[in-house]
Amino acid sequence: MAIPSDFDISSALENFENHSSGLYPRSERLNFFNIMLNDVDWENAVILDLGGNRGNLLEDLQQKGIGKEENYFCLDVDHEALNFGKSNYPNANWIPYNAFNPMYNKEGVLSQKFPFEDNKFDVVCCYSVYSHTTHENFMEDLVEIQRVLKPGGKVAITFVDHESVRFFIDKRKADYPGKFIINQIDINNALQEKRLEYIYYVDHDLLVDEIHNAEGINHLVTVYHADWLENELNSIGLDIEIKQPPQGHIQKTIVFNGKS
Repeated sequence: MAIPSDFDISSALENFENHSSGLYPRSERLNFFNIMLNDVDWENAVILDLGGNRGNLLEDLQQKGIGKEENYFCLDVDHEALNFGKSNYPNANWIPYNAFNPMYNKEGVLSQKFPFEDNKFDVVCCYSVYSHTTHENFMEDLVEIQRVLKPGGKVAITFVDHESVRFFIDKRKADYPGKFIINQIDINNALQEKRLEYIYYVDHDLLVDEIHNAEGINHLVTVYHADWLENELNSIGLDIEIKQPPQGHIQKTIVFNGKS
C-alpha cells in the first residue's frame, strides 16, 4: 500500500506527538476514533483511554458537550499528564499504572493487571502507545483489554508499520536534531526485505537485545509488518480489522469487538 497522494505529511508529523515530554500537546482524538470505530454511542459509553495522557479524547467530548466525565477512565504511567487532566476534569477517572516501559517508566513492573473489574468498558481507545513499547507488553495488555471489555464492546489500537516508518523517522529527526536515530541504509534494507515480523528501531541501529536493559533506552519505536501482526493476533483468537489512517495521521489502527 502506497502512501495516499493527498497525504498531508506536515499535518501528520505535527500530530505525531513528541513522546519525550511527559505532557502531550493538545491533539484531536474524537474524530479519529469515531472514524475507526464507526460511530460509537459516545454519549453513554464507559470509556477506557489506555495511555490517554492528558485526556485529549475527553477534552474533545467535553468541548462538544458529549457524555459524562465520570464515564471516562484514563490509565497512564505518567503522573504529570494525569495530574494535568485531573486539574481540568476532576470528575473523570485519572489512574496511575505502574507498568514497565523501557522509555517512560523504567522502574515499573512487568505483567501488570489493569485495576478494573471484568466487563467494565464499552470502548477501549489507545493512540500511539504500542508504537513505543515491546511486543511482549502489547500481547500481555491485549489479554487485559479483552478482560475489561464488555461483550460487544469496541477496541481501537494504533500502531506504526513498515509503510509509514519513513514519516516516523523524519519526525524523530525533527524532534532530536543532530542525534542519530537510525541510518538510511538500514531503513531501506528493512523496507526492501519486506520483513514479516516486528522490529524495534532505537537510537543505535536495530538493537532488540537492549530493550530489556534495566537502565532502559532513550528512544524506542516499534514498527510492525501489518500482515504479520494480523496473523499473530488472529492466532490468539482475535478477529481484527486493520484500518488505514485518515488524512493527517500516520498510524494504522487495529479494530476488534468484545466477544458476546
